[in-house]
Formats: sequence, structure tokens, C-alpha cells
Amino acid sequence: MKKQTLNNIAKKFFAGSILAAALFITTQNKVYANYTNHNKISTEKSSNTAAIKYVGLSKENLLFNVKFDNASGETFVLTVTDEVGEVIYRTVSKEKQFAKTYALPKSVDVSKVTFSIKSGKTNLQESFDVNINTSVIENVVVSKS
Repeated sequence: MKKQTLNNIAKKFFAGSILAAALFITTQNKVYANYTNHNKISTEKSSNTAAIKYVGLSKENLLFNVKFDNASGETFVLTVTDEVGEVIYRTVSKEKQFAKTYALPKSVDVSKVTFSIKSGKTNLQESFDVNINTSVIENVVVSKS
């Protein structure tokens, strides 16, 4: 009788441990998912012909997708500049459906970036300003040993 009781107790304890572990893992994933979504806020700004979208972070870069509908196929210049007007990227293209991802180093101390698209023949000139705010969150846990 005692053996059967110990087996039942062991089975219930084991089942309870698995349930507790599953709940713990589920809770951890939910917290991490919310944290990830908080850092990867997708921001997009567009006009009739152009769109700039922040798509997230890689290890060393901030990533932006640029799309431009160049229906006429004329040469255009896309320039990425920082807040003081220094050119970071410059692209010349004739693509009718231009799409490119730009990687801006997050180590560079820049708080504002401007994407400008200019076409001389059609007098097209569009600019998109991107404000970059970086913050660091440190979690410190002190425990008594």
C-alpha cells in the first residue's frame, strides 16, 4: 500500500513539475516577445511615389527599406544625409521600381537622417526625415547568497 502511494505521489510531483516548467517557459516567451516588439516598432512614411520604412536592427546597423516608383524611368538621385548635411549614401538609378535596403551603422552618433530623392527632368524632389533616439536599458539583480 505504501509503495502504491509513493508511486502516485511521485507521478503527481513529476506532472506538477512539468506543468510548472511549461508555464515558466510560456511566461518567459511572452515577456521576450513584448520586449522584442517594443524594440522593433515598424515606422513607415510614404508619398504617392516613394516610401521609407524602418525595418529593424541587425547586429551593427539600423535597417531602412526605400521604395520609389519611377514610372518615367528617368535618372534620379537618392541621397542619405545626417543632421549636419554630410552625405552617408548616394545612389543614382534609372530603375522604374526602385527598392533597396540601407544599413546605417548604429555606432555612429547621429540623431537625424534625411532621405532625399531628386529627379532633374521632372522636377521631382522628396525628402523624408528620420529621427533616431537610442536608449540603453540595463537590468541589474542583486541577491543575497
